[in-house]
Amino acid sequence: GGCQNEVGVAASMGAAAACYMMGGTTRQCIHAAALALKNTLGLVCDPVGGLVEVPCVKRNSFFAVHGLTGAQLALAGVESFIPMDEIVDAMVRIGRALPRGLKETAEGGLAMTPTGCSVADRLKTEANQRRAEKAEERERVARERKAKAEG
Repeated sequence: GGCQNEVGVAASMGAAAACYMMGGTTRQCIHAAALALKNTLGLVCDPVGGLVEVPCVKRNSFFAVHGLTGAQLALAGVESFIPMDEIVDAMVRIGRALPRGLKETAEGGLAMTPTGCSVADRLKTEANQRRAEKAEERERVARERKAKAEG
């Protein structure tokens, strides 16, 4: 269901772990996870060119800070108004409601910007060139083997 699942769950787990490592109670850890996760709901997955370099790597680093903020808030006594179980249920519903093009398909969001499309076209061209080169190499090796067997 989009980056809310990948990045959101990672930020949530990181928030709970950081809270625990800073001496938080189980209750505080759950609230840290909830605070981090609920702020990623609806985040789409839009990998440029179908790869995880853009925007995914940067998105993960930003949300690592998000997780730490959730831990600090929970340790300061801030609690999520919505319980963690309900946040997870909402994430599942939102993920199911997101259009297919916004879920790891590279068919929406940043992937469909002019720059994103240009990168995708370049990557496809490069991949096709590599495939053609490998096919030529296989054919060359087959010809050499055949010539060697006949000679």
